[in-house]
Amino acid sequence: MKVILNQNRETLMKITILLFFVFFSFSHCQAQVATISISNINTTVMDNTPLLFGITFDARTSLIANGSLGQIGYYNANGNVIPAVDAIFNDFPMSTLRYPGNGIATGFDWKKSIGMIGTRPNQNLLGTQGSPQPVNFGFDEFMAMTAAKGVTPDNIQIMVPIYDPTTSGLTTTQANAAVANVISNNADWVEYCNALNNGSNPGGGTDWAAQRAANGHPTPYGIKIWNIGNEPWSDLEFGPTAVDCNDYLTAVTPIINAMLAIDPTIKITLPTTGYPNNSANWSYALLNSTLVVQGKVYALSQHYFPSETTTAGIAPVKGVSAVNSGLNTLITAAATKGVKIFIGDYAHYIVSPNPTTAQKDSAMQWVAANFEADFLLMLSQKSTIERANFWVYGNTQATWHPIRYNSLNNYTLMPAAEIYKILFPAFLDKSISATSTSPVASDLNPYAVRSNAFVSNDLVKLNIVSVNRDKTNTIPLQINGVVGYSLLHARLLTAISLTAETIIESIATTDVSGNYLMPPMSVLIVEYTNNAIGISETISNEQSNNIYPNPASENISFMEMQNEIEIYNSIGQIIIPKMRNVKTIVIEHFIDGIYFIKTDKQSFIFIVKH
Repeated sequence: MKVILNQNRETLMKITILLFFVFFSFSHCQAQVATISISNINTTVMDNTPLLFGITFDARTSLIANGSLGQIGYYNANGNVIPAVDAIFNDFPMSTLRYPGNGIATGFDWKKSIGMIGTRPNQNLLGTQGSPQPVNFGFDEFMAMTAAKGVTPDNIQIMVPIYDPTTSGLTTTQANAAVANVISNNADWVEYCNALNNGSNPGGGTDWAAQRAANGHPTPYGIKIWNIGNEPWSDLEFGPTAVDCNDYLTAVTPIINAMLAIDPTIKITLPTTGYPNNSANWSYALLNSTLVVQGKVYALSQHYFPSETTTAGIAPVKGVSAVNSGLNTLITAAATKGVKIFIGDYAHYIVSPNPTTAQKDSAMQWVAANFEADFLLMLSQKSTIERANFWVYGNTQATWHPIRYNSLNNYTLMPAAEIYKILFPAFLDKSISATSTSPVASDLNPYAVRSNAFVSNDLVKLNIVSVNRDKTNTIPLQINGVVGYSLLHARLLTAISLTAETIIESIATTDVSGNYLMPPMSVLIVEYTNNAIGISETISNEQSNNIYPNPASENISFMEMQNEIEIYNSIGQIIIPKMRNVKTIVIEHFIDGIYFIKTDKQSFIFIVKH
């Protein structure tokens, strides 16, 4: 009997222990679920998320370097795009561009980059990398490129030089970036871009609007955003303190006033560093400057090069989470002054000095692509950040450059660039109010998963984009609050390793709990579309004026004959393939719901309701 009781006691203990581990495991698994919940689809957080996908374009892109370095950028010495580059760059997202990139640090003079090719003077922009040579992909060629890619001039950001070679006490870096008569040079650049070609000649001297017209562009470009310098807060220029910033302000105020005298409507942005919670910091001095008080500063432009590297089990102190915390401080302080925030440049950190090839590569590989997704999602949750710029494009010899130049006419699109192409359409038109939770990451970062929600302006499309930046754990993601929308498809982006140079895209499915399983270092894109039921039947005036009646039950007609149309249902299936020369469409056999008409010129929405 004693033996039996002991056996029963032992059995009971085993069952108890088993139940404990089952309960613990269940609780642990439950705690590891990340969530995102749509708070309000009609509450906008950021109203133009495509502007987060800006790039910086280097003015030296058509130059030739010494020896084996060869071609510097995307355009050859004649200013024509290299076919091998065009094959991977022609469809690259362009919403806003920063120019002339790192050319500003080497004394780029816009006046020497305009005029007839073959007559332009040499510029010494490569230093020890190459000899002085003309810039044949110059400013006008740059503007033609952006126009061809649909970028409006008000989304061009021009960085202007701030050093004059006659100024005493310049550091070597400042002297290399100096441009003769820098105050009038920058005022003339504004005139060349924005003045009317009517003889008004607002700056006196050379009529730069007439010169622009002679160069083939009589209509003003209308460039609004002008950034005063690149990184003047560096130790190699003014330095990062408030005292250094005041020296910078003394130097650039005459430049800003001269530019505003030509065109008072331009928007001035000032480069900044640090955070304004300390009166000794550069950013504090900027926000409390006379220029800000006078309303002459539209935005501050900050650069970020975070690192997700963890040492000895300590959470990343320079990761996206740390940037997020500091950026909130800057945003709050700037908002009280009516000043916006730009992200002038950002990239994954590369160890310095003298990084190895492998360390340089890491900033272009999958680990960096995952970082970008995290960084962009973080930015998309902030309403007062207007735009952000990817690091230097146009110069394949730059350390941070995601189009890899392998050999002559052999270029590779790295994951850090490929992720831009994938995420750009996924972010849709604007981000909306959403709340999210996440377990702590295995490296002690406060979160493993970051998510955000995006909608199209017409609310037809809804996307959830999430990133798992945890290098060890698979995290389930639970999506809540998607009401009135149907799932189109879900994609998972992964790679075979952190150093992989190829992105693997696969279909994402849910587990038995309805959660998406996100492997370590993965990105999830879940796309939805409006259901036909429960959608507002309010049609814009423009649509009503083009299609009638709307809603309709028997047929719809266009105000004008349409050369070519296609009709899709609410989940993207083609209902009527391409038809030509259409004025009226019979729709009595359509089921009730929302439909989309794509023409050769524009798109319309119409509702069928019997």
